[in-house]
Amino acid sequence: MLMKGFNKLWLYVAVCCGVSALAQTVSVLPVTVDATQSLDKLEPFWASQIIHPTESLEAEQGQALLRLLAEAGAARQFVRIYNQPEYAARVADDGTVTYDWSRFDKMAEMILATGNRLKVVFFGMPKILASHPKSVMRRSTGVKVCISPPKDYRQWEALCADFTRHVIAKYGRDEVTRWTFRCWNEPDIGFWHNKDLPEYLKLYDYFAKGVKSVCPEIMIGGPALTSTGTYTKPQNLTFFLDHVSKGTNHATGAVGSPIDFIAVHTYGGSGGGGGPGRKYPDVAYLIEQHIRLADMRDKYPGLRNIPIHVEEWGESSGGTKGVETRASAVIRNSEYGAAFLVAWVERHIRMRQEHDRNITAFTFCASGYEKFPTKDFMGYRTLHTKNGFHKPILNAYRLLARLADELVKVEGCPAEGPVAAFAARDANKVTVVLVNYQADQIENNGASQTVRLNVKTAWTQGVALKLRHWRIDRAHSNAFTAFKEAGSPENPTAEEIAKIKARMGLELLEPEKKISVGELDGMLVEIPCNAVSLLEITAEMSRASK
Repeated sequence: MLMKGFNKLWLYVAVCCGVSALAQTVSVLPVTVDATQSLDKLEPFWASQIIHPTESLEAEQGQALLRLLAEAGAARQFVRIYNQPEYAARVADDGTVTYDWSRFDKMAEMILATGNRLKVVFFGMPKILASHPKSVMRRSTGVKVCISPPKDYRQWEALCADFTRHVIAKYGRDEVTRWTFRCWNEPDIGFWHNKDLPEYLKLYDYFAKGVKSVCPEIMIGGPALTSTGTYTKPQNLTFFLDHVSKGTNHATGAVGSPIDFIAVHTYGGSGGGGGPGRKYPDVAYLIEQHIRLADMRDKYPGLRNIPIHVEEWGESSGGTKGVETRASAVIRNSEYGAAFLVAWVERHIRMRQEHDRNITAFTFCASGYEKFPTKDFMGYRTLHTKNGFHKPILNAYRLLARLADELVKVEGCPAEGPVAAFAARDANKVTVVLVNYQADQIENNGASQTVRLNVKTAWTQGVALKLRHWRIDRAHSNAFTAFKEAGSPENPTAEEIAKIKARMGLELLEPEKKISVGELDGMLVEIPCNAVSLLEITAEMSRASK
């Protein structure tokens, strides 16, 4: 709650939270926001998504998800899909192979209509080209994908060139050069025949030659190895970096291979739980991976200016590992997921300001949609549930979408403390985000924190201000809480569905109110464990501009 003075604050907490919450509330943390000048442009680097499985875009379910992602601000930059050449290949009577990319076009046009660009993964080998046509992986949906190397790599090169020519002809060079192309997905596990990484290097080289021969300006990358696999076996990534920087190119015979970004996957944990040596998922582990990967890249002088694209991320890997097999997967249901997202955004902003490691283009992987849910809140890595209940993490995206677009300076939050803050401004608005993220509190029962917030602006005392305080916590913007209060019904009634949906959107902590410039000094905000607040302070333009 936002108030002036301890008496009101303590009374509010005592009435609403009880004495036990008072006992957990720690000392007041002073935080100062200096919105008198901007530091940098705030791009929504967190707002890219993966449609998985790609074929879901052919059905209303996948199309509705795409619309939801765009409307909620979760997809504002890129959407990643496979180009699925196995569906495009056509074989003539004489054995000639041609390609019909109209299926891809239908999906691409849906994405472009949302204002997003494409991240295209070249994945799926047409069996007519495959050296091992019976080497397939089966998705949870039942779809089988051939994961074999080609029997003739020149045919794979021709496939990659044909796709590139097609999209440039259809969408234009200016548009396509704003996309990214990537060679395959997670070749260190069952997405690639025998997990054969030396063979993958061939695949990459001929992919690069095929794409770049048509349009050298298109951004290409690889290898997108698994998160935990790269952490435990970093030699798999250095094997690739060795090759693209100084190895012999299989397609051209030259030294090295073209690469415009290094594709990686990083998660806050493994299989619904914590990462190696960790009991629970953790933002600190996610950031540790990013730093390790940047350090690995920077050992190669020729690669130091190549950006790292995090092509998959999430609270924990294993999108369909739910609470029935891993209790810690509950974090994907509750306000914890929202706090995880916002705390990671703050950490990445801080890392960019203190030591920019050139890590960009983060793409959230909601792969829990691959397996059809049998009930609500199963702990899958999704943004909504079987009956359409939006999870708190989706509200975190909504909250972040309300941010102004120029970062400003924030002081007062200890680097290793649970409370973090960042802020932004535009011509008539200041937005301040506060998060109390506690990684080990997967049931969200940790200590609350009181923040004394001082916001410095260039506005004069006569300017009229409007304050809106958006909150995600156990009691606000939380369909999971409403679901549990309804008794966690396995088959909720129409009335129960309506009640839960009524609480699933982004909510205000208190009614919107008018304040003065003087009231921006010393505002008290109590932040429960794994809660997020957005203070949106808006000035009347007619007066603020005077």
